[in-house]
Amino acid sequence: MLKRLILLILLLSHILILRSEEETLSVGVTNSPPFIIIEDDDITGLTIDLWSVISDSLDIDYHFVKTDIDNVVTNIYEGEVNISISPMAISSAHADSTFYTQPFYITSMCVAVENHYESGFVTIMKNLFSLSFLKTIGLLLFINLCIGTLIWFAERKDNPAFSDKMFSGIIDGFWWSWVTMTTVGYGDKSPLSRNGKILGTIWMLVAILIISGFTATISSELTTKRLQNNVTNIHDLHKMKVGCLEGRNTSIYLDYKHINHKQYKTFDDAFDALEKGEINALVDDGATLSYYFRKYEKDMMKKITLIELPNNKEYYCFMSTQPYLVNKINPYLLGFLESEQWNRLLRKYGLSE
Repeated sequence: MLKRLILLILLLSHILILRSEEETLSVGVTNSPPFIIIEDDDITGLTIDLWSVISDSLDIDYHFVKTDIDNVVTNIYEGEVNISISPMAISSAHADSTFYTQPFYITSMCVAVENHYESGFVTIMKNLFSLSFLKTIGLLLFINLCIGTLIWFAERKDNPAFSDKMFSGIIDGFWWSWVTMTTVGYGDKSPLSRNGKILGTIWMLVAILIISGFTATISSELTTKRLQNNVTNIHDLHKMKVGCLEGRNTSIYLDYKHINHKQYKTFDDAFDALEKGEINALVDDGATLSYYFRKYEKDMMKKITLIELPNNKEYYCFMSTQPYLVNKINPYLLGFLESEQWNRLLRKYGLSE
């Protein structure tokens, strides 16, 4: 009984394989330059050339089925396409029901930022008249006014350094408070009473903390203003206005990292937003960003810099629900990726391994 069951399974498998070899495969493609470039009825790109070589080697008949990036997985599940040759990043979310070929291209996440540099003097002047700086100065004035009033109340009777008249006396106290806070220490006014000395001691300690925090805040503001577009890792994106394309793997990754971002339908819209300052970082894979980057005028290219994030890799593969098809493609795919012809294709589309 067991032998018959095994023979039946082998026979069915053989029939399925023969059937798959005879049928015309439906191959899903999405517009993903430079891998797949769809312009009207013309379909070109790196993976189109790659698939052409593989299908010729395996004598596979096929026809292309255009689909949106959001519907790729659904179309595969529902059998509308047998295999997707759009660049799909390996994901554990589909590991139970889909099969991936060997990766044909490995890319890093890339960030496009507008070149931004201003002199230290300009940055300082901007900060001097910024709302946050003025708020900080206002808070310091209020605190010193309060301390100046308290020290005047403590010293007004027995200390000739503080006027006994309220307005001028509070001004004297305010002056003493500022001098003490900044540790200048002119010595023209100092408390004589016990309450005044206690208040002075407390104020000296508190003032050290206040002036240290104030200095740190201003330094941070200056650094942030000057280096606001300096990206060295994925965590730097948390403090930036980030944009990406709808339906891309990048959007899913940014959500996973809890990075707020705005999505755009086309790269043209995204680059326009970057140029207008609506966003200051456009994120996508390096191959795609480089492709669109080269399409723009040289003036635009001078304004924008591409920064690679080397620790964020994406492995692009073909995807199918048919394991025999994947296993059939893999040996030819690996062999071609080791050939000089593959290197020529990469150079053709401005890419490198």
